[in-house]
Amino acid sequence: MTRRVVAMAVASAALLSGCGQVGPPPKDFATEDAVVAFRVTEGGEDSSYLVLVSPEGKTRAIELEEVEGAGISWTEHGITTSDTAHDYVIDESGLTDNKRTSDDKSLETMHEWYRVQVGEGTLVGFSPADSSEDPFVTYIDGDSGKATTRVSPYGQTTTAAVCGERVFAPGRGTSTKAFEEDSESIPEDQWDLAALTSAYPHDGTDILSTLEPTSPGSTSPCVDGIVYEGWENDDDQHFFRTWTTVKGTSADKAAVDHEIVYPEDASSQIGAPSAVTVAGGQLVWVVENTMWSAPLPTSATAPVQAREVGWVEGYIGLDAEVLTYSSNAAYTMTNETDLHKRFTKRRSDRVWTELTALSLVRTDLATGKPSIALEIDVEDVDFPTKDASVTALAVNPEWVAENS
Repeated sequence: MTRRVVAMAVASAALLSGCGQVGPPPKDFATEDAVVAFRVTEGGEDSSYLVLVSPEGKTRAIELEEVEGAGISWTEHGITTSDTAHDYVIDESGLTDNKRTSDDKSLETMHEWYRVQVGEGTLVGFSPADSSEDPFVTYIDGDSGKATTRVSPYGQTTTAAVCGERVFAPGRGTSTKAFEEDSESIPEDQWDLAALTSAYPHDGTDILSTLEPTSPGSTSPCVDGIVYEGWENDDDQHFFRTWTTVKGTSADKAAVDHEIVYPEDASSQIGAPSAVTVAGGQLVWVVENTMWSAPLPTSATAPVQAREVGWVEGYIGLDAEVLTYSSNAAYTMTNETDLHKRFTKRRSDRVWTELTALSLVRTDLATGKPSIALEIDVEDVDFPTKDASVTALAVNPEWVAENS
């Protein structure tokens, strides 16, 4: 208990002095009894706050430099998150600060594209702060807490899928150097083909497809060697692309598009499916806070029939693209004080000027039924509550298992 009081005092001091440049986070900021972690930003500010929440809904926070899309990963080894030039690991013993470098050169970012768990650690894809530089990835080893960063010349880092011990990232032919040293042997008419490259381990191209690459996303699920990626074409048609990750698959079969067929009365879907996962043999995704499901595609080009599952709570900035899945449920944050009012309050354009309530909401992926998983006390907190947006969320997997 003494250590927690000290950590809270140090963190609060860092926050109070946070005007202007953000200082280094305290080393004794530890996970302790936390069960929820989220990042919150204040409109117009250049910093972001990492907030840890106890089972009683009590919070404590540290201030970090803001990175667009900065995520949080929570494994048995602790929490990982990042700022412009550092990758952080937070566990029971405290905070480890890894300054991001590659070949002794500092690498900074203003945008994090994805953060996925693979092997005993976490892989993070970044775009460089200097647009003339190549993108890069950081692997944070779970056992040691050490972060290793390398430039990623084999494809974009804008989306990823974890298949066992491998991470794949879609890219575009030679424009992303996906063909390694063989680029000169590739016919010019194939330079713009979609390629599924190996982001981890770093061993080049695995699959080449005749289809154009889809739009950048965040993460895509992989089941039995099949990657499921949602996208939208220029004609506003919605699809799931299935990538077959087996080496040697012919280009015309490596990636297949399956059109999504929504019910005729469904007028809420806008844009491509986001926050895609697979649960109970069903594809599950979210569009504008509406959760949908469909059977996994089984034939070469057959469409998938979408079924509406339910409404996903999540305002104050935490939209459907940054919800988190765990144990057959979706978790989001909301400042709604009465879930029974949710059916009459389906507006996504609200602007909240004061955060007076905050709840972690669990939505069952099979039934769409929401329930309050944790009420968070925001009466006396050390993070912004005015013009606040929650931008990332992670839940302690052990706590989820105990309470699901």
